[in-house]
Amino acid sequence: MSSRLITTWSDYDGAVQEILDRSTATLQIFDEDLAPLRLESPERIAVLRGLLVARESHQRLTIVVQKPDFVRQYSPQLMHLLTVYAPSLTVIHSPPHLDKFKDSLLIADGRHTLIRFHRDHARARLILDDVHECTPHTKRFEEIVAAARRATQSDHAWTVRSTPPISRGMGRGRGRRS
Repeated sequence: MSSRLITTWSDYDGAVQEILDRSTATLQIFDEDLAPLRLESPERIAVLRGLLVARESHQRLTIVVQKPDFVRQYSPQLMHLLTVYAPSLTVIHSPPHLDKFKDSLLIADGRHTLIRFHRDHARARLILDDVHECTPHTKRFEEIVAAARRATQSDHAWTVRSTPPISRGMGRGRGRRS
């Protein structure tokens, strides 16, 4: 069990890779647009693919983004993984009322967490091998997902399902596109 403060973008990038490398079953991401996570790098796509390839029922990658345009435009490998591995991989556009959140979460297996305190800064906390310390962040992520799903049901959010472009609704109204 360990925790350390991250203060540089280089250290943040290393901490992202460390969290990804430790992920064996679930990975939960909440971020403005995924850009600072550099998920399109070959080593990171390989880790994500490795997590999803087993297709075990407990293996999931859930991503909630505030601005999905970056994902749509600049993450072709992630979008490809979405087409191959849905529903084990879900990308959800958070509802507008969550735009006030300026932090970022990266949670692996409920026991490793990277929290960036503000999206404009590298300052973050890395928690490793500590379920107890990670639990509040995991619960917060689950609350964010629940809020996004409630908003989706009332047509205020977008959900990426198995094929781009991002469509409205979660399994209903699939013919509508924006």
